[in-house]
Amino acid sequence: LAFALAELIDNSLSATSQNTGIRSIQIKLLFDDAQGKPAVAVIDNGRGMTSKQLNNWAVYRLSKFTRQGDFESDHSGYVRPLPVPRSLNSDISYFGVGGKQAVFFVGQSARMISKPADSQDVHELVLSKEDF
Repeated sequence: LAFALAELIDNSLSATSQNTGIRSIQIKLLFDDAQGKPAVAVIDNGRGMTSKQLNNWAVYRLSKFTRQGDFESDHSGYVRPLPVPRSLNSDISYFGVGGKQAVFFVGQSARMISKPADSQDVHELVLSKEDF
């Protein structure tokens, strides 16, 4: 569980690494019976993801570190992330489990909501462990 939470926090650290202002990362543990099952929320003010980037994030076992060669995804609209140095501020996933696996260590489903910094569009991705 600790590695899974570290991975989700690492995603926020990477997303906020280029912020010119204050980096805001919140981790919320939600235990409200009225809302249904307990949940973990990781909220940040990072650069956000487009719908294509959200879908790329969700591809099982497609690590940003294995996307070095010429893959079919390079020709199908895959958006390659900028290289980021491995440090405490980014890329714990190099040693950890990866975001898409991390969410299923924590629970049975995941809901991601993202708004790219340069867009007014808001994108939502819902994943279920049953689908993997």
